Amino acid sequence: MKRLAIVALGSSILIFIAMVGAYWFFITQDDREPSRLAFTDKCSDCHGQGNNGPDLFTRLRLEETADSLAKKILAQHADLIVGAQFDEPMIKALALYILERRQELPSILESHNYRIPRGLVRTQLHDFTVQLVTKVGKGPYSIAPLPDGRILLVEKVRGLTLVDKLGNQGELIEGTPRVWQEIIEARGSLAVLGSMLDVELHPDYSRNGWIYLSHSDRCQLDCASPWPVTMVRVIRGRLDGNRWVDSEEIWSVNKSSYTLVPDAVASGRLTFDHDGHLYVTVGGKSSYDNLHDMDTPYGKIHRIRDDGSIPADNPFWQKTPVDITSSRNTVWSYGHRTAQGLATNPLDGTIWATEMGPRGGDEVNLIKRGGNYGWPLYTEGLNYNADYIKIGQELGLDFDISETITPIVDFTPAPSLSNFTFHYGNQFPAWRNDLLIGSLRAQTLFRIRIENNKAVEKERLLTRLGRIRDVEMGTDGFVYLLIEHDETGSLLRIRPNL
Repeated sequence: MKRLAIVALGSSILIFIAMVGAYWFFITQDDREPSRLAFTDKCSDCHGQGNNGPDLFTRLRLEETADSLAKKILAQHADLIVGAQFDEPMIKALALYILERRQELPSILESHNYRIPRGLVRTQLHDFTVQLVTKVGKGPYSIAPLPDGRILLVEKVRGLTLVDKLGNQGELIEGTPRVWQEIIEARGSLAVLGSMLDVELHPDYSRNGWIYLSHSDRCQLDCASPWPVTMVRVIRGRLDGNRWVDSEEIWSVNKSSYTLVPDAVASGRLTFDHDGHLYVTVGGKSSYDNLHDMDTPYGKIHRIRDDGSIPADNPFWQKTPVDITSSRNTVWSYGHRTAQGLATNPLDGTIWATEMGPRGGDEVNLIKRGGNYGWPLYTEGLNYNADYIKIGQELGLDFDISETITPIVDFTPAPSLSNFTFHYGNQFPAWRNDLLIGSLRAQTLFRIRIENNKAVEKERLLTRLGRIRDVEMGTDGFVYLLIEHDETGSLLRIRPNL
C-alpha cells in the first residue's frame, strides 16, 4: 500500500510538471510560431510587419487558397528554396500566415475578447440585431431551447441550468453528473478532466420529456489508475422542477478506454436522425494510432437507439464482439480529428459535422455510414511546427484518398469551427436550410448554403463577436448563440429587422 502511495505521488508530481510545461507552451505559442518568425526574419523588410508592403504577393482573390498562394510565392521567390532557407511546407506555412493576417484572424488570446454589435447588422439576405439574453459563467458549451421558451444551458465546469424567458439563469439543476474544476487555465482555455458537454432534447420531447446529456465521466482508483482518467458518456433523464430524475445511462465504453487526455478534445456532441437514432461524437482523446481501430471509441461518430440499444445495421456491428472492451458495434464513421459540431438536416435527415483541423483543414462533412474521413493521413492543414502532417505515415496507415470521404467545405486557414445548426423557421426565410456555423478563433458566424452537396454561398454574418461555442434555433424562430470569454460567457439572440 505504501509503495502504491509513493508511485501515485510520483506520478502526480510528473503530471503537474507536464501541465506546467504545457501551460508555458500554450501561452507562448503565438510568439514562437515558425511562419510568423520566418516572415519577420525574411519577408518583413519588404512587406512590413502588417503584411501591407509592396504588392509582391498580388492582392488576394476570394478563391485564393493556401496552396495557390504558396505556388505564387515560389514562382516569385524561387531563391527561398534554392538557398535552402525554407522547405516546401514552410512556404505553405508562410502562405497560411499571410492568409490569416489578411483575414484578420486574431490570436487565441485575442479571440477571448468580445463585442456585441450595437444597432442594425446588414447582411446579404437579412438585416438583424443582436441582443444579450444573459451573462453566464465560465466555460459555456451548449444550449437546448425548450418548447416553452426556456433554454437549457451547459457550462463545462459548473453544470446544467435553465434560463427563463426573461433571461434569468436559475440555480444548478440537482442530480446531474458531477463536474470538476479545471486543472489549469491558459489564455481562457480550460484543461479539465471531468466536464459536462452537450445537451439535446429527444425528438418527441413534448410527449416523453427525455433530455440527453453528454459528459466526460471521470474515474480514478477503480480504473486501476493513480490519476484521474475520463471518457465521453451519455445519459438521459427528465426534469422535475429543478431536479434531474429518471436518469439512465445511454452510451458508455469500457473503462480501459478512459484516458488522461483533457476534455478539450472530448467533443461529445449529440444529434438525432429522423428515425430516432442518436449520434455521438468522440474526439481523438487518445494516441492517433487508435483512430482507425474499430475496437476503440476515439476519433469516431457513434450511433445508437434512443434507449441506448445498438442497431444491428451499424457498419461494424458483430453479433459477438472480439472483446468485451470493444466499442466497434456503435461506430458509424471514423477517421475524425475533433468533431466540434453535429447536426441533422431537417429536410432530408442527413447527418452533418464540423471538424477542427490542425493549422488549416477545418471541415464541414456529410456523415455517411461506415465512412473513413481520412485523419490523420489526409488533411489540408499543416502541423504547428510548419511541417506536413506525417502522423499517418509514421503509423503505417495506407489507404488512397479515393477511399475517404472528403469535406463538402474546407476552411483553410482554420477559423476553429464549433457547433452549428441548419436554419429553419419563419423569422429569416431567405436563410432557410442554410448552415449557420460558429467559430472560436475567428469569432465569426458563417452562413453556408449547400446545394447538391456543394457550397454555393458563403457569408460572414457576424465577425469579432467572440468565441462562438454553440448555435441553435429557438422555438420562437430566432437564432441563439452561446459565446465564451475568459472568465464568463454570454447567451445572445439574433432578431430580424422588421
